Amino acid sequence: MVATLPTGSIDLDTTITADGKLYTLNSGTGTIGIFGIDADGTLSSLGEKGGLPASAGFNGIAAF
Repeated sequence: MVATLPTGSIDLDTTITADGKLYTLNSGTGTIGIFGIDADGTLSSLGEKGGLPASAGFNGIAAF
């Protein structure tokens, strides 16, 4: 599976956590995409978290 970004967003930053999740900071929509990383390396969408300003991201995902 290839991750699909929300319409109007730019994947500005990504991070992978120790528990095997990938997070994407989607500037332009104010969301963070959440994905599980399957054993074969494919991604499974776990949803997204909103509430950030649409201009969020210029400081990177660590700032959030």
